[in-house]
Amino acid sequence: MSPLMSRSLGLLVLALGLVSFTPARAEAPVKQPDLISFEGGYFDFDKSEKNKQSGDIRAEYRWGLSMLPLISPYFNSWDKYVQFHPYAGLEVTTLGALYGSGGWAMDGYIGRHGIFTWSEGVGLYNAGDMTTLGSVVEFRSQAELGYRFDNEMRLTGQISHISNAGLTKRNPGAEIVGVYFHVPTSMFCNR
Repeated sequence: MSPLMSRSLGLLVLALGLVSFTPARAEAPVKQPDLISFEGGYFDFDKSEKNKQSGDIRAEYRWGLSMLPLISPYFNSWDKYVQFHPYAGLEVTTLGALYGSGGWAMDGYIGRHGIFTWSEGVGLYNAGDMTTLGSVVEFRSQAELGYRFDNEMRLTGQISHISNAGLTKRNPGAEIVGVYFHVPTSMFCNR
């Protein structure tokens, strides 16, 4: 992980820690809705080579299914504060890179409207006109912090890292920063 990524994640964790000490109680829904998520950002913002930096666009589907209670009924009480959800998505860059991935997203609720999401995923990557990341298989770690509206829509800022985790000798990785807009699927169809 690059020093910039480490510092950014450290600041995000510090901000989360400060916000989490507010007296408001988490008021997460018992069942979170399925979300369609759209992201716009900047791919490899910390690099200076022109063949690496580009615009970043993502679309994801995040299921509302909370996975922890499926493991054990003991975790039902945790849903008010933290939930793990599966996701699948597709990411493209303005230089033609394509990344399809899936994994899980952990939502931590901060007060009535705050939301912190940590996600981990794995997928297949095609570099297009960009410099390759060393492998077809790439992993993504991401942190989001944002606002959850009363209608369950969300607006979050994100910072993420994609790399092959040492599967090959070449592993330059990429850092991405961006903004997500999450919309419940019920706003698109009557479900």
